[in-house]
Amino acid sequence: MVVGQVMLWSFIAILIALPPLFVWFALDTHRRRRRGETPAHSSGGLLGIDELFHPTADSARAVWDAEQITPAPAPLPGDGPGVIEGNRIVIETGLRKAARKPSET
Repeated sequence: MVVGQVMLWSFIAILIALPPLFVWFALDTHRRRRRGETPAHSSGGLLGIDELFHPTADSARAVWDAEQITPAPAPLPGDGPGVIEGNRIVIETGLRKAARKPSET
């Protein structure tokens, strides 16, 4: 019975403490924006929620991190024209249109 009372009073204390915390959070954000600062509040407490509802998020994050540090493959001499132009290495990713050489116009 004592554990139940402790849980009840803890729940009531949390319910009473949350509204002032939210008001302080809003006032702090408003004050920082007025000063021209970018408010950056921590969202570390939400990381555990992602594990509950999306258990593969951790492995997806690890794969994404690995892809970010993987360097682009170096071009080989047999890769064709346009890969090594003079002293520059050109890697075409397909995101931009290929630049036309002056001799092609």
